[in-house]
Parts: sequence; C-alpha cells; structure tokens
Amino acid sequence: MKNHILAVFAGFLTGVLLIPTLRNLDLELPYETAALVFALPVMFLLGSVIAVLVGRKFPWFWQLAKFGEVGFLNTAIDFGILNFLIFITGFSAGLYFSVFKAASFIVANINSYVWNRFWVFETRRAVSAKEYVQFLVVSLVAITINVGVASLVVNFISARFGLSPALWANLGAAAGVASGLLWNFIGYKLIVFKK
Repeated sequence: MKNHILAVFAGFLTGVLLIPTLRNLDLELPYETAALVFALPVMFLLGSVIAVLVGRKFPWFWQLAKFGEVGFLNTAIDFGILNFLIFITGFSAGLYFSVFKAASFIVANINSYVWNRFWVFETRRAVSAKEYVQFLVVSLVAITINVGVASLVVNFISARFGLSPALWANLGAAAGVASGLLWNFIGYKLIVFKK
C-alpha cells in the first residue's frame, strides 16, 4: 500500500511541476490542470500496480518501474525549474541557459537521491559519507552528461523545423535527460545503493 501511495504522490508532483513547462512553451492541454494533477497520479498508480504484478515474475521490473516513476518526477522538476527561469528572465540560450540547466539539474538530483535511496533501492543502512561521495561522483558524471548534451544541442545546433527557442531549449534538455538515464540507473544500482 505504501508503494502505491508514493506512486500517486510522485504522479501528483509530476503533474504540478509540468504546468510551468507547458505555460512557458505556450502549450495548452484541454483541462490542463485536471489532466496533469489528477490524471498523472492515476497513471502512476496504474503503472505501479502493473509493475507489482509483473515484478512477481521478474523481481527487477518493480525496481525499474519505481526508477522510471522517480525519473518522470525528476524530469518534471528539472524542466519546471528550467522553464520557470527561462520564463522570468527571457534567456533560453547561451551561458544563461547552461547555468539554468545546471541549477535545475542539481535540484532534481537532490530529489532523486532521496526517492532512489528510500523508495527505489530501499536502502536500510544508515546514511554514510562513503555513500554520499559515491552518489556525488555518479551525479557529477550524470550532470556532465546531462548538461553537456543539452548545451550541445541548444548552443551548437540551431533550432530546427521552425521550433521556438523555448521549445528547442526543452528538446535539448530532453536529450540531456535521456543521455543520463542509463548511466544513473546503473550507477545507483551497482555503485551507490548496491545491496
């Protein structure tokens, strides 16, 4: 039951944090708030229930599903903060973009540590300096991959297909997130939170 409640909570937070991104991009969903704040928790709950059932046959699947839900939440935090900073400053490229992207990544990464430690990998041992240093090293590699790829896309490849600078910045951010995803799961599972 606790796992399903956490999945619903993660879905709710994801929905709330996606609203600034949609607003900055001038994208509207029909019944936007309801769609994000109510539908996403239901979708996360459904995903959680299915993952538990599949996890009975393949135990790793449940952990991967929780990692995915936390990843969606982290992405919403990352994009929400990035778009909020773009919206209030008007800067969507250059050095400001890289600084905004680094800041949004750091906040999402702190959130990631808490959720991954206590929910995804269910680490019961006491927090230690060694674990934190390992997390920090994996995270530094991840931020290098994430911000590097995002900055490369945004600052060295001009916007394509008639996309707005803000939308191109989000596509660059998505490329950064996708690039760091596999590294994060492997690093967290095999280095930081190994049993």
